[in-house]
Amino acid sequence: MRKVLHFCFLAIAVSMQAQDFKPYKVKSGKIVYERLKYSTHSGFSSVNGVETSYSKQVPYVAEQVVYYWDEFGDIAFEEIYQVSKFGGKPFPEKVKIAERLWIDEHRYYFNIEKNKVSDDPYHLRIKCKKNFQYYQIKDSWIETLYMGAESSEEKEVLGKKARYYRIDNYHDIYAWNGLVLKDESFSTRGSNGPRNTIERAKVAVEIDTIFKVKDTLFNQIWLKREKLYKSFDGNKINGLLDARQDLFIQADNTKGLALKKNDILLFVSTNYRLGKLQVLDINDKNKLTIKFKWYYNDNSVGSNRDSFRINSNSLVDIDVVATKDEISKEIDFKWGELQTIIPQNNIGIYLLKASRTNNLKLKPYVRN
Repeated sequence: MRKVLHFCFLAIAVSMQAQDFKPYKVKSGKIVYERLKYSTHSGFSSVNGVETSYSKQVPYVAEQVVYYWDEFGDIAFEEIYQVSKFGGKPFPEKVKIAERLWIDEHRYYFNIEKNKVSDDPYHLRIKCKKNFQYYQIKDSWIETLYMGAESSEEKEVLGKKARYYRIDNYHDIYAWNGLVLKDESFSTRGSNGPRNTIERAKVAVEIDTIFKVKDTLFNQIWLKREKLYKSFDGNKINGLLDARQDLFIQADNTKGLALKKNDILLFVSTNYRLGKLQVLDINDKNKLTIKFKWYYNDNSVGSNRDSFRINSNSLVDIDVVATKDEISKEIDFKWGELQTIIPQNNIGIYLLKASRTNNLKLKPYVRN
């Protein structure tokens, strides 16, 4: 019995430690990286009258990445800026193109131009927690994530003594206290062939381990909006439309409803399907881009398309995800001038008021 209890306590202790996974040896800070790409420069040179051809890889800074972490790397956030065109011609000003957030077992990526969020597994955290005892022995997330890779020597990067890891024939990493200071990728002649040329690299050019990271960095509004949108399935939509009309503004059948970027709407289509949509963009030509889902009565998703572009003054049949030239009984709404959505033969379109607030929370039900 004692052995069983001892095993249980040990399992609980390991589980608690796994929940407390910390990849870095530094609590918090900020790193600025330059993401390098390489262009091939070819030509001819003449030495003592002998002309020979040459080819070399010339690096240029394509992107700047600003990386923040806290709780010893348990949470992290980065901003990605494009700083030059293909080939290296710099922009007058850097342009933010994306943000990325690592939290729990998720790696969220926000494409700013498309206004879209993707959610990928946070492989580092998942694998290290799964192999927590191995991670404790190695004391290295790199050697746990890339099993078989071992540090062979120390090299100086940004004034720090970084451990060098040859991950495989394609990939090298230089890390200081678990923080990656340099990451290089190579082209090769097959998986076991010799390395040809370096293809891209990410190099730290600034590190600040005293920097006070703000909690708001790990609580981005785009992620809160995505979670709110995903929280609506068929059952919830049905329940809210039946019992919580106070949460919505219904689109007028004549005047319609003016939309804004990031609005979240619920609808009932001409085929009595419940659905949801979010406004991703409205461009200067009044072209509307939305993402949407609709549901059957059994609550299964009825459309696999996650975005749809609609030209100005278009008639839309959302049940078949199509625009049409003339009014018919299948038309759900019209996307008109003045950024207005006008219901047609569908049951209704409802703007979620909370989607126009900063906290993005539904007001609690108050019993009269």
